[in-house]
Amino acid sequence: MKKGTLVAAVAAVALMGVGASSAKAEPPVLGPRNNTVDMRVVNNYPWAVSVYVQDAHGRTHYMGQVRSSELKILEIPGAFAAMGDVSIEIFPSTPARSFFDENPGVKTSKIPLKIGDAVNVVVESSLLKTRVEHEKG
Repeated sequence: MKKGTLVAAVAAVALMGVGASSAKAEPPVLGPRNNTVDMRVVNNYPWAVSVYVQDAHGRTHYMGQVRSSELKILEIPGAFAAMGDVSIEIFPSTPARSFFDENPGVKTSKIPLKIGDAVNVVVESSLLKTRVEHEKG
C-alpha cells in the first residue's frame, strides 16, 4: 500500500510541476513568421495557377503554384513590403497559356503592405473575377 501511495504522491507533484511551468510559459507568438506577409490563395480555377509578386521596383518574383481546388499560404518576403507597394499577378499554369502570352492572367493594382498584414486571394473560375483583399495587421 505504501508503494501505491508513493506513486500517487510522485504523480501529483509531477502534475503540479507541469501546471506551474505551463502558467509561466509565454503565450504563443501570433503573426507572420520570418519577417513575411502571409498571402492566402484559394484556387477555384480549373487548372493550377502560378502566383507572382511585382515589387515597387517593377521586378517580378515567383511565389509559388497553387493547384485547382487548393488553399495555399504563400509568404511574401518583408523586404518586398519594405520597398513600397506591390502588385500580385496570377497566371494559369497550363501549356496553352504562359507568362509570355498577350493576355495571360490578372494583375492587381498596387497594395501597400506592412509586416503583420495579410493578403487573401480568391482565384475564380474566370480569372477576370479574381478577388484580392488586403487585411491590415
